[in-house]
Amino acid sequence: MPEPSQRRDAAREDEEIERERVFEDADGNQWRVRESSFSPYDRRRGRSLIFWSDGAVRRVRDYPDDWYELSDDELAQLSWKI
Repeated sequence: MPEPSQRRDAAREDEEIERERVFEDADGNQWRVRESSFSPYDRRRGRSLIFWSDGAVRRVRDYPDDWYELSDDELAQLSWKI
């Protein structure tokens, strides 16, 4: 059973505001990207970036803390790091 401090930390992680951005890739496709906690059913813990457009969805688990500040081109490149 997790210690009380571990439960508080997990609750804080779930309460964090999920940032979202919209960007356009080099082909003119509009993408949305959001930072999200892993599903409770996922054995891994942490957060990931979810990218989605009309034609695809991608998840990136290893990304920089400043992802929200990246240029559109940098975000498009990061979306392929799956």
